[in-house]
Amino acid sequence: MPIIQTNQPVSLNPAQLIKSAQGLQQSLSQIAPDHSQTTKLVTYALVATALVGMFVYHYIKQQEKTH
Repeated sequence: MPIIQTNQPVSLNPAQLIKSAQGLQQSLSQIAPDHSQTTKLVTYALVATALVGMFVYHYIKQQEKTH
């Protein structure tokens, strides 16, 4: 049983994903310990990993629906 249930089809809206990523970046910047290059690199790597994970999750869900 899925944890998140929706009755609407899942669609990838690039504008909404960008807005979510920007909100996440702002949230993470508030808790960042400093503004060093290393901190920025780690933060961007984590955000990129999260975004790729969301894309892969939605892609897999779409493939499951088509098969």
